[in-house]
Amino acid sequence: MREVIDFFSKLFDTADWPPRWHCGKWSDFHGWLYIISDLLIWAAYFAIPVIIIRFITYKKHQHFLKLYFLFAAFILACGATHFLDAVTFWFPVYRLSALMRAVTAVVSWLTVFSLVKVLPAAFSLKTPRELENEVEMRKKAEAELQQKNTQLDESRQIFKNAFDYSSIGIALVSPQGNWLTVNRALCNMLGYSEEELHTLTFQDITHPDDLAQDLEYVRQMLARQRETYQMEKRYFTKGRQVVYSLLSVSLVWKEDGPGFFISQIVDITLRKQLATEIENKNAALEKANSELHTHINRISEFNRIVSHNLRGPASSIINAADYLEIAADEQERTLLLSKLKATSSLILNTINDLRDFIEIQLGQDEQSRPTSFEEAFRKGTASLHEEKLKTGAVINTDFKIETVAFPQVYLESIFYNIVSNALKYREAPVQPVIIITTKMHNNQVLLSISDNGIGIDLKKHGKEIFKYRKIFHRGYQSNGVGLFLTKTQVETYGGNIEVVSEPGKGTTFYIYFKQ
Repeated sequence: MREVIDFFSKLFDTADWPPRWHCGKWSDFHGWLYIISDLLIWAAYFAIPVIIIRFITYKKHQHFLKLYFLFAAFILACGATHFLDAVTFWFPVYRLSALMRAVTAVVSWLTVFSLVKVLPAAFSLKTPRELENEVEMRKKAEAELQQKNTQLDESRQIFKNAFDYSSIGIALVSPQGNWLTVNRALCNMLGYSEEELHTLTFQDITHPDDLAQDLEYVRQMLARQRETYQMEKRYFTKGRQVVYSLLSVSLVWKEDGPGFFISQIVDITLRKQLATEIENKNAALEKANSELHTHINRISEFNRIVSHNLRGPASSIINAADYLEIAADEQERTLLLSKLKATSSLILNTINDLRDFIEIQLGQDEQSRPTSFEEAFRKGTASLHEEKLKTGAVINTDFKIETVAFPQVYLESIFYNIVSNALKYREAPVQPVIIITTKMHNNQVLLSISDNGIGIDLKKHGKEIFKYRKIFHRGYQSNGVGLFLTKTQVETYGGNIEVVSEPGKGTTFYIYFKQ
């Protein structure tokens, strides 16, 4: 302890040693080489910490800041030992030199310990190349994310547009039956506003006779016994009118249970009404058939059609019957019976066609009341609704002349026959476009129906286009009766029908009604 006190009390005392120049045999070259080298090392060691401190000051938020300062202290301490080595050539402060070396040793090991501590973190640092790659990857990921977000936004917008502007009613319904979200078509169908429907449940506006079945389907879906269901169902509108609908329902599940029902509701009220009207018309036709015998004398073309269409099959039946009597074996008799059956079917089909023709002839006495073109078109083509949707057809009407003195049932038939032909003989894959107009022409009401279908070669078939069972395009399941009946209906009431057509350029029918 005495030596330690003596050491620090004489820290700057140089009396115990001579200057270093006088220790040993130093030549001027050797001595000054030693001194200058120590001073240069000290100067360099002094400059390095200055640079480090300047770097730390300029580059803020550096990693390993404590280590930088330890390196600076270590280098300064090392430089100080070299500086004191040069000083001892004149001032032998060996005690101060020893103390500085001890300080250097302590700082050196602190630096070593700190360096060992931060090595794992230092090893985890990425190289500039790795950082560049990571930046590029992040930019690419951000670009992909932005693209996916854009696609997601587009998908959401598409879904929203499909939901909002769908022609059928669409709704999201809670498991309890509350209307969560409804589209415009459903509001129009039921006569409620969106806000009004939000205060109701589907049970509130369901016809009582349909509610039990609907709720049973809902129960089965909530119990995971079925995934979807479809049913015909009646709703009450806000005005308490009944709307017939075709309801299709699916259920969206969440992680914690059922989320919501997706309900698609198609208004089939018109279809139901048309079915009723068709039933009524069928009844009327049956009644007209029962009175057929009172009008036989008016059928001017009956004999011609009978002789043309029945004479050949009847002769075939007679000949087959003669051969049947003399047939030698059972196989030949079976073949003859088969031919008899086929010929009988041909005769039956001909008779059915003649019945339609007779119907028209027998309707001559029907009083021609004003018939609405719009209504006849709507009813006559109602059964073609599905075909129109399937083909994507566009039908434009412009009834400048609104009514005509012509039986409505026949006008409906004319619309049906010509429009169904336009849909059937379309030019795939071109979207069918049908244009229907009325106007006055030479004191007659002119109805024109044009299409952009496959057309008819009038140079080849012009004289036969309205004849019975004439077919001009194979593979379309045609029987060649529609245009024949149309011409008969028009001419029975004093009208006339013309056709303009060209293969690949469509067809136009001009129908002139007598006033």
